[in-house]
Amino acid sequence: MCLCSGCSPCRIVKLTWSRKDVFQLLLILAAYLASSFVQMPVDEADLEGVAHWRLGRVAIGPPRVLSGDSPHYLAAVNSLIGDSDLDLANNYRQAEQGGIDLGARFRGRSLDHHVDVDQKGREIPNHSPFFTLLLACFAFPFAGTDWVEPVCIWVAILAGFVCIAWLGLKMPTARWAAVLAFATPFWCYTRDIWTEPFSALSWLALLFCRHPAALFAAGFAGVLIKYPFAVVPALMGLLAWRRGERAEAVALLAGSVAGVAAAVGTAQWLFRDVDHFSLFHSGIHGAFDLPLDGMLGLLFSPENGLLFFFPFLIWAALPLWRDRGLFWPAAAFFVVHAAYSDWMGGTGFSARYLVPLLPVCVYAMSRIEPRGWLFRAALVYSLLWGMVGGLAPALVYDRTPWGAAAHVWAQMR
Repeated sequence: MCLCSGCSPCRIVKLTWSRKDVFQLLLILAAYLASSFVQMPVDEADLEGVAHWRLGRVAIGPPRVLSGDSPHYLAAVNSLIGDSDLDLANNYRQAEQGGIDLGARFRGRSLDHHVDVDQKGREIPNHSPFFTLLLACFAFPFAGTDWVEPVCIWVAILAGFVCIAWLGLKMPTARWAAVLAFATPFWCYTRDIWTEPFSALSWLALLFCRHPAALFAAGFAGVLIKYPFAVVPALMGLLAWRRGERAEAVALLAGSVAGVAAAVGTAQWLFRDVDHFSLFHSGIHGAFDLPLDGMLGLLFSPENGLLFFFPFLIWAALPLWRDRGLFWPAAAFFVVHAAYSDWMGGTGFSARYLVPLLPVCVYAMSRIEPRGWLFRAALVYSLLWGMVGGLAPALVYDRTPWGAAAHVWAQMR
């Protein structure tokens, strides 16, 4: 079964890895894990009471959440494994009083609460409870300790590395897996608690798995992690039906529909005591607008777009267009996120919402093996930003390339 037209993934799959391929993948894993222990720049106040080794502006110690939605995901995990509920009121309060519910960096700080408050005063998180549950499965043995935070980050790193290794397995060489790992914002978004690496993993499973049960599971899980992901298995299912692949099409469509149904049903139960109706209760992520501004912004915004930091990805456009099995799910995913009123994605680096698309773009690009000095120059430039974002995300968050360059230079002086 092939979920992309023209060139089946199984036609280029390697049955074995060379020693060079294995070395490259182990190097990627080592870089991802090692970087999780490096925090820079970091204030002395953030390190108080935290095991670390200080080297100038750099601190070596267990991984810590940085910003954006990550501390709110961590609060939900701590609530689930510590209180057996998803009422975050006490977790935000404890963090303001110096607790680690939001992470070591946010002890004693007051953050916006990513919640809906119901009529009983409970603060129910707007973010996916299923993603929280997934992380809680790994973090539960460490409930009440300082290790919940690093464990959740290591799980994100593992999800990202599985994406990279799986992509490498489907390529003639692991070189393109290294491109994904180091020349895109993928590394940056495995350094913290984000949904994007998990969505990317679900997408690769949809591309490379063949059994209908696996396709259903991948689509269902992807939707529960991030609800707009539903368009990906749905479009893949429609395309599979058109090709006459009925069993696969039914599995893909069923996974999408079942995921949305489970998400809506769970949201209605969790928020049953709030004073307003919403399908998903996703807060700002439930507000949509015309997608034109978002489409231009996600690609060309100097701060929140993809191409100002990673221009080599332009070379993915033609092979994506040629393979409609890849193009239409990618296009639907892109337009849905462009239609968000908050298409910028809050605090982050480059186009956060497009990160799940990156393995698909690199996979498509590998088919044409771009050449020439212009592509090499764009790739080297992209590699520079991918490495900076992976090693020190705080240096590039919410900045343009020139703003980030100035900030990096200031930190080095």
